Amino acid sequence: MRNIKIFCLTVLATLAFTACNKEPEVSYDVPPAVQDAGTVTLEFRNFLGNQPLQLGTEYTSNGQVIKFSEVKYIISNISLERENGTDVVYNWDKLDKGTLLIDQGEEASKTILLDTMAASKYKAIKFGLGIKKDLDTISVTKTISPKFTELTRQKDMQWTWSDHYLFAKFKGTYGTNNPLSILIGNGSKGKKFHDNWDEREDISDNRDAFRYITLNFASPITLTKDGHIKIIIKADLDKLLNGDNKQTLTARIPEDQNNLDKIFPIVNNIGGRQGNTSGKIVTVSKIKNKAGDPDVDLEGLSNTENRSGMFSILSVE
Repeated sequence: MRNIKIFCLTVLATLAFTACNKEPEVSYDVPPAVQDAGTVTLEFRNFLGNQPLQLGTEYTSNGQVIKFSEVKYIISNISLERENGTDVVYNWDKLDKGTLLIDQGEEASKTILLDTMAASKYKAIKFGLGIKKDLDTISVTKTISPKFTELTRQKDMQWTWSDHYLFAKFKGTYGTNNPLSILIGNGSKGKKFHDNWDEREDISDNRDAFRYITLNFASPITLTKDGHIKIIIKADLDKLLNGDNKQTLTARIPEDQNNLDKIFPIVNNIGGRQGNTSGKIVTVSKIKNKAGDPDVDLEGLSNTENRSGMFSILSVE
């Protein structure tokens, strides 16, 4: 029987992460209304290292052969940061207009036009990987963002057992054709411990798969009134296994939750390890298991703050 490797960033009823700090709070304040405006095209291109990513092609990552059949992830909460540190946001909280569901198999999914951005000088671009918690409830957002909700259903980017979105999905094979499925998102019910399903229980507040990316421009860029800028972002999937936290794919990652320690390193590899406003780094030290079972210590987790994850600016035109 072929070995199956499944990673799911879902908190299971009997497990909780302990951390020296909670995940950082992200400010979602909307700046003053845009008056003089230009447009910005934002395009994402997937790579593995320096090679443009192609589905069905074998690559080597952290010394391991890997081949993707499906690569999808959600980009939300896009903003540009002015030189003075204030942000100009684009349709935050409007998932139908301001969110991308990038699908490697669909070229058109990788580009979004930011059609009303203030004319200004900018030093950075910011965006979310996933959906922030206050919008990550399908039964709520389907009424205010029906197009996005339907798209995620069609693209199979919703948990089948939970009222939440999948933030990222990486499927394919590794090694000698071993199936690979890495699913990332938040969950709040239907948690599994070993072979038994426990009653529903909300996830702990200090666990969140959403990551907020900040990419600085090499030098400030100027968007003029009625002007246009194109920003191309590189997403390097080599970081999945070969980021700050090196990941070795082994013969079997069972569905029992003794292997949830694999998840946070992967999330931090692609979305960044982020500190809070006081500059302290979030440190997940162990997984708290069900009463009577030993806790799982996390080893080899990078302590380096990283707000870019697998993303970098490829070019600005």
